[in-house]
Amino acid sequence: MTPPTTDGPPAPTTSREEAWVAHAALLDAARSATDDEAPYHRPIESLERGAALDDEGVALLRDALVDYLGDAPVRDRAPGRALLRRTDEATDRRSRRA
Repeated sequence: MTPPTTDGPPAPTTSREEAWVAHAALLDAARSATDDEAPYHRPIESLERGAALDDEGVALLRDALVDYLGDAPVRDRAPGRALLRRTDEATDRRSRRA
């Protein structure tokens, strides 16, 4: 098994709860999209496969989590906030490298 790198995209989730929240947030964002839902399909498929998200997927997940957590069920809030912190950290690392 290859060890994870710190420079690459973050693992999409570390727990079932976070995977559930990420999936719910992205589906909610896709349903709410007024233009093209296609960008949300790639990160959803990555999550379902357990694959790391690319830069665009991390950005879409971050934005979806911000919107979702405002009205999320109580059970989704703690894992969602933990995942949002990691997506924020990943976004910050990328912006410093650019």
